[in-house]
Amino acid sequence: MNNPLISIIIPIYNVAPYLKECIESIIHQTYKNLDILLVDDGSNDESLEIALEYLQKDERIFLISKENGGLSSARNVGIEFIKGTKLRSFFEDNKEEDIISFEKTHTFEKTTKIIKKEDIKSNFKQIQKRYIKTNLENINDFIIQELPNSIIHFLDSDDYFLKDCIELCVENMIKKNLDIYMHNFDEFHENDCKFIKNPNTNLMSKSKKDFYENGLKLLQENNFLSFYFAWQGSFNIAILNDYILRFTHGIYHEDHDFGTILFFLAKKIYYSDKALMIYRIRDNSIINCKETSIPKKLPKNLEPLRKYFSDYQELREYFKMYCLLIIAKQIFIFNLEMKNKFISKSIKGYYCIYFDQNFHNNPLKLEQIVKIFIKRLFFYKIYRKIRFYFRHPKKLFKKDNHA
Repeated sequence: MNNPLISIIIPIYNVAPYLKECIESIIHQTYKNLDILLVDDGSNDESLEIALEYLQKDERIFLISKENGGLSSARNVGIEFIKGTKLRSFFEDNKEEDIISFEKTHTFEKTTKIIKKEDIKSNFKQIQKRYIKTNLENINDFIIQELPNSIIHFLDSDDYFLKDCIELCVENMIKKNLDIYMHNFDEFHENDCKFIKNPNTNLMSKSKKDFYENGLKLLQENNFLSFYFAWQGSFNIAILNDYILRFTHGIYHEDHDFGTILFFLAKKIYYSDKALMIYRIRDNSIINCKETSIPKKLPKNLEPLRKYFSDYQELREYFKMYCLLIIAKQIFIFNLEMKNKFISKSIKGYYCIYFDQNFHNNPLKLEQIVKIFIKRLFFYKIYRKIRFYFRHPKKLFKKDNHA
């Protein structure tokens, strides 16, 4: 295919000042064969109105408005609605039929269930041909589909593409027969209105080479530490079918476990240092908020912690530790199924961060997560040793004779 359809997924939440620039950068790409998915995650500003405005302007746009659930849930909704899925065809092509769904995410087990068309209609309301509304916060509690063999690129709604971004992604993906094409980005610092070239914040910009036969070699080069990937390039979304991989619901830094597992599963990865998009640094973003007083309206996943903290930064730092532990847990579970000892470096790295913290309040009982992990890791090491000895009994006997 010389002109494949490329899906662009944009999660949206209260980004009215930036959204037009983001969408404009997509619809004016030099590459035109695009499937543009806008996922409004329960915005309470003018973001949805802006998305609806562009829905009327460009027939390549498909809009989903959902219950607020965070960045992971918005991206996962976009994944389930990309062109080529049964769910998308159900509404866009009027192919109303039962859909086969996997039972759960983050597993190699391919157990399935049937989602009845009546249940699909009760959970999704079609407002227009290309506009769907749902009250589902986490779509994967309802449906998890097998994904088509197609290319996808994420973009956050306060960032924007340079005009030839997708054209260069497609060109490299096809010519080099890649699973993943990574590119660099430039930063725009909103506070002082400055662009910074090649900020070196992406670990890949320190890599020793640009092509990898498989993702494991790349991860080893980066020592498996703090590896992340979501919007830094394009990839074949069919890779997600191997492990039924999706973004972990309800956490920040969700691209760490997603990126690590995605690259572990991938073959043929290419990295270009050429900046193809602009990453906006703003003070009021989820990651960079500097406020110390707790705001009247908190993100949904932080609201349960309000009563335990008086300082917003401490609350956010605590939730960050929780997220890192969940990330380590997801990678650990993947490691158990893959039976690969190398990836344990990444797991230990995320858990070790916790031990450097001291919180006055601990409502989520983080130490229990750590204790359970350490216990499981201990038994996993014993399991590996037993497995090794049964596979290599001569080495065991040799060791005993030497003793």
